[in-house]
Amino acid sequence: MGDWIQANLGDFITLQRGFDITKVAQGEGPYPVVSSGGIDSFHDHFMVKGPGVVIGRKGTLGTTFFVPGDYWPHDTTLWVKDFKGNDEKFIYYLLKNLPLQRLDSGSANPTLNRNYAHLVKVAAPRLAVQKKIATVLSALDAKIDLNNRINAELEALAKTIYDYWFVQFDFPDAHGRPYRSSGGAMVWNDTLKREIPSEWKTASLWDIATYTNGLAMQKFRPKGEAYLPVIKIKEMSDGFTSETERASPSIPSKIVVNDGDILFSWSATLAVQIWTRGRGALNQHIFKVTSDTYPRSFYYFELVNYLDHFKMMAEKRKTTMGHITLDHLRQSVVVTPPLSLIEQMDERLRPIFDQCLGLSKQNQELTQLRDWLLPLLMNGQVRVA
Repeated sequence: MGDWIQANLGDFITLQRGFDITKVAQGEGPYPVVSSGGIDSFHDHFMVKGPGVVIGRKGTLGTTFFVPGDYWPHDTTLWVKDFKGNDEKFIYYLLKNLPLQRLDSGSANPTLNRNYAHLVKVAAPRLAVQKKIATVLSALDAKIDLNNRINAELEALAKTIYDYWFVQFDFPDAHGRPYRSSGGAMVWNDTLKREIPSEWKTASLWDIATYTNGLAMQKFRPKGEAYLPVIKIKEMSDGFTSETERASPSIPSKIVVNDGDILFSWSATLAVQIWTRGRGALNQHIFKVTSDTYPRSFYYFELVNYLDHFKMMAEKRKTTMGHITLDHLRQSVVVTPPLSLIEQMDERLRPIFDQCLGLSKQNQELTQLRDWLLPLLMNGQVRVA
């Protein structure tokens, strides 16, 4: 590290507290409002010209975000006011590598004081090397982002096909024509208050799948080196991190989660997703959803189609911690096509699901590589040619 300069963080950048703004005061516009948890909303004004770097100051400490364009850093953040000639992307990765959450000022609400952050000892190379390091790490992040966008488009495509068949009822009839649009027989259903294809039936979400709730993992602490990472609601959004709890691998098999399993968080933050982050132990407040009768795509999209309704119900119950109960699942009615037709649909969707799973696994590997390289590049152990 002979050509690296070691100094206080404040010698390389100047951090500034963000600007307060309420949701009510925000106008519709293209400029991201970046809070301690990331982009929170958009506004018709910006306070800082991009590119920029923002870190969580209050609540969620030390989370680091790179903003390519103009933006509004929220009062819950610190933003880099002056890069002092350093590469913006390099500074982003430098801050990302620092344990800034340890600098909590000790107030009741976790808070990061910029004066403490400015005193952290860091090292940085000359600008040309900074750019090379940033290029390597940015390439990995760009590939991860591309895979995420492809997955989002693939899932949207799968849902469009599913809804075309089982919501609009334009599945192929015996002659390959769209059923409803071609005059297929429809009957009124009193429960759903709409027409459905004749001879189709209805059932509840509870009827079409099995919902296995996770367990309180405090009872299953690992006794040796072997463990399973615990899947809580946070892991559903962030994946496994250094803060993820650990459980004994000897937990009941029914609460072991594998890639491809459907998870439904039913309390506080409601979400339905296909798990792709690796083998784990299911915590309470999350269902693992399975079925011995129906293929995965059927009960997955039926849950997805009910999610907004569930969120609205939970919002009304916020004073009592909004959550979904088993009774809600029993009362949620869905259309059940003939099993043979559901299986035909699944044959069409399975390759899309498999491709999404493959891209997600690739992202796991890329993330592990990036996270392994980050500290090595940032302390000069690995050099970029």
